[in-house]
Amino acid sequence: MTPSPVYRTARAVLRYNDTFLLAIHASFRRQHKKRWGLPGGGIEWGEQPKEAVKRELREELDLQLDALIELGPYSYKGHQHLIYGADVDHAVEHYDTRELLELRWFSKTELNRLAPHHLHAGYELQAIDRFVDLDSH
Repeated sequence: MTPSPVYRTARAVLRYNDTFLLAIHASFRRQHKKRWGLPGGGIEWGEQPKEAVKRELREELDLQLDALIELGPYSYKGHQHLIYGADVDHAVEHYDTRELLELRWFSKTELNRLAPHHLHAGYELQAIDRFVDLDSH
């Protein structure tokens, strides 16, 4: 029997009117790096990844989401990160400034220009492409 993977974080691709939400996490404050990443965060002990991403989106963005599509695991620095996708009905603009330094909606063209030097983990664009591809089928 193969053990189930252990995920370090759960993050979300959020789409509103063909734009995608990225954030600069406050953990970069000490590193003086401004790299854009997907909202979400750490999975607490005993917590399922889907519940973790819902909790993180509530805490960081005051966003309640029930319909999340699993986009799959992505690896970063030797750890597994489970990514979900969801469409939102409004452009989230307010966020917890203790958790996030900045928040911005990007078009696909802008995201292509950001990659790879200004994206945090490198899988962000792949996860967004997967979400768009799933939607087109």
